[in-house]
Amino acid sequence: MSLAAGAVLSGLGVGLNSAVGEVFVVKPQAPLPEWTKSSKSAAEETADLKTAIANVAASLAALGERAGGTSAEIFEALTFLLEDEELFELAESHIADGWTAAAAYGKAVDTFAELLGGDADFDERVKDLQDLSKRVQADIAGIEMALALPEIGRLVLVGEDFSPADTAQFTKAVVGVITLKGGPTSHTAIICRSRSIPAVVSCGAAASLNNGDTVLVDPVGDRVLFGGDESLATKAITYIAINDEPIIPVRANIGTLADAENATSKTEAVGVGLFRTELLYLNSKVVPTVDEQAAEYASILAAAPQGPIVVRTIDAGSDKPVPFLHMPHEENPALGVRGFRLIQDHRDFIEDQLKSLEIAREKTGREVWVMAPMIATVQEAQQFADLARSLGCYKVGIMVETPSIAALIDQLAGIVDFVSVGTNDLSQYLFAADRMNANLGALANHWQPGLIRTLARIADGATKGGFSVGVCGESASDPAFAVVLAGLGINSVSVSVSQVGAVRASLSALDIAKAKEVANKVLVATSPEAAKAAALDALAQL
Repeated sequence: MSLAAGAVLSGLGVGLNSAVGEVFVVKPQAPLPEWTKSSKSAAEETADLKTAIANVAASLAALGERAGGTSAEIFEALTFLLEDEELFELAESHIADGWTAAAAYGKAVDTFAELLGGDADFDERVKDLQDLSKRVQADIAGIEMALALPEIGRLVLVGEDFSPADTAQFTKAVVGVITLKGGPTSHTAIICRSRSIPAVVSCGAAASLNNGDTVLVDPVGDRVLFGGDESLATKAITYIAINDEPIIPVRANIGTLADAENATSKTEAVGVGLFRTELLYLNSKVVPTVDEQAAEYASILAAAPQGPIVVRTIDAGSDKPVPFLHMPHEENPALGVRGFRLIQDHRDFIEDQLKSLEIAREKTGREVWVMAPMIATVQEAQQFADLARSLGCYKVGIMVETPSIAALIDQLAGIVDFVSVGTNDLSQYLFAADRMNANLGALANHWQPGLIRTLARIADGATKGGFSVGVCGESASDPAFAVVLAGLGINSVSVSVSQVGAVRASLSALDIAKAKEVANKVLVATSPEAAKAAALDALAQL
């Protein structure tokens, strides 16, 4: 189908910049060899498989180092999936049945995929596994999996979606990205946002684009414009500060020592609103000692920006498996044993983590707040609060991610000192739509009225309960949405390091009364498009 000049292709925008470039359609990789029985011994095939896995792991490590930041964390998680012992043992059983190493690994991954089949919460994990399977099979067959992208020019890549390994290979010629599937919290969106590459995801109509077409990638307008130029781009709002400081504190999200150092050296963040501790354990096969944990925590606390440091206790499970916990397979892990629910079988580790943090707090003299993820009931909140206060001098809080606790916020009075809303998980449970599912991206849009009204009720409940409420989900990294959050009564936001400056700018450009006006206009919207338009219209009049 040929498009007329000016044709608009709608999607979900990622980023605040626009770009014009020539379409470069990323075609599927070359087909892999058919699976066959082997003429070699089982020992030889097992050796071939081990070599291929090692080669792919080394490739992922190199890509992670090249990508850095949030992307590096994704590659660490992929390496864990690649080296999963159960997966390897299953592949070995297929080798013992006479299959080649490539066929055995492919069959093993397919078995895992079938176990997760029909479960929308795991579409993204299945996609990651299948991508790794292809890379292992390709290595064995001697097929190159690297993207063949030009080094010069202005390219807008178009594809169904891109794996982390794909995005790490983007050249300097890539000025924009369009995906047919995916959502605002997909791998592609997260990595493009961190690298300031304008993108439009969940844009199914982009399937009609051809190599050489000129397009405008207009994320602020949630669209791609066929044949468009920069003059037609939706202008991002320019915020002019009227206050020396933002109307609510802007903190940084971190997961590693490097993140803490960057937040301090490159931003004016007031402390840390989310320290994702599980990122320290994704490749740990042995339980770290209290002293080992304390030493690592102390280095991160010392490097973090001045202000309170909000530490989330381990949020393992679902898409963040931790080897030493030996968590069993679950039919639906996103709704299973994850976060604070680990206390059922791993109380000793959670206690050790809190003890380690207390040692690090005393050593560094930093103000440490602790919070538990995946709290569903008031009783669970009380259980965590009692445990945390018995092991350290902390302010104690919980993550608000489940609709059940969101409805009971005011009942946390006297139990917690603060709550922090994880809008990524809250959205997926609120809308019964996995935030990593490429087919459900529209429901992960933080401008959804259902999410906004839920946030308003949470803020009101916290006010009635007499404790503070922050937001640390991906939504807070949107400067316009951060204003809405402040207007709803949210007391602080925590954002990715790359977005601290932009969010501080928007929250310094108005007073709290104006933020409330913006929020009130958004609250009456009945669609995400109307909610976003209402906010942008109000902010444009500043």
